[in-house]
Amino acid sequence: MPRVSVIIPSYNRASLLPRAVNSVLAQTLADFELIIVDDASTDNTETIVAGFSDPRIRYLKHSTNQYAAGARNTGMEEASGEFIAFLDSDDKWLPHKLADQVAQLDAAGPDWVAGYTGALVNMKGGVNERSETRPEYEGDVLPDYLLGRFTIWTPTFIFRRDLLDAVGLFDPTLIRGEDVDFYFRVLQQGKLACLTEPAVELFIEVDKGIADVSADCDRRLLQKHKSLIDAQGRFTASYIRAYYGFRQGERYLIENRVADGIGALLKALATNPFLPTKRYASMLFKLVRACSSKLVGEEKPSR
Repeated sequence: MPRVSVIIPSYNRASLLPRAVNSVLAQTLADFELIIVDDASTDNTETIVAGFSDPRIRYLKHSTNQYAAGARNTGMEEASGEFIAFLDSDDKWLPHKLADQVAQLDAAGPDWVAGYTGALVNMKGGVNERSETRPEYEGDVLPDYLLGRFTIWTPTFIFRRDLLDAVGLFDPTLIRGEDVDFYFRVLQQGKLACLTEPAVELFIEVDKGIADVSADCDRRLLQKHKSLIDAQGRFTASYIRAYYGFRQGERYLIENRVADGIGALLKALATNPFLPTKRYASMLFKLVRACSSKLVGEEKPSR
């Protein structure tokens, strides 16, 4: 049994996949298995994977596309490691990532069920093209995570495999937010360890055209965990719902859907107006940018 099962889901990313795979093979902790789940790619992903001769690599392929949740589930069902860690096919780990996290959880003991790290974030199309996240939240952090006070990037995450008996797999009905749903369940089981220093490099492209899908998934996520959210108390529950409403309004604004964005933001304000100042600042910036883009688009002469 390897110490860690590493799962990389991939869909039509043959050109980027080698970067991710090589970053796993370069880990200072060598006791792992690498499960690559090809989610019905139509490119030459299979050929790319075949070019790696490392016996720790296992290749699985779906006959139909099952999105990130389904691909990760396939990997977890095949995993035999003591720990499970995820890496997206367009990201990469720094060499010390697995060694540091396994050592931390070994020393912390079984009450510490999972861990996450800081990250170097390359955001294409975002306000900040390159930034660092240096998280500090650790321990019993479920209330803070529900309130949106910190982010767990999936490639930074590692957890004890025996936790799956209690929490189950990813929810395949959630195309977006499936990771958040999984973390809600994991964080109810024990403590979260934190390594503040970046151990992952993320390459992210701002998604557009997914606001409606995200809105539907957020509604189902909040409904699925209604009892958990309500148990936090009336004010906190309304804050959590307002946070998700603000986030949805910002997604509409990113797509220059000003009316939908304002509608979602007003609904969130009515739910609970006491969100942090930085949330309002972010909303205002996106609103101004969306209005400006809309005006520029209307002023362009027809051709």
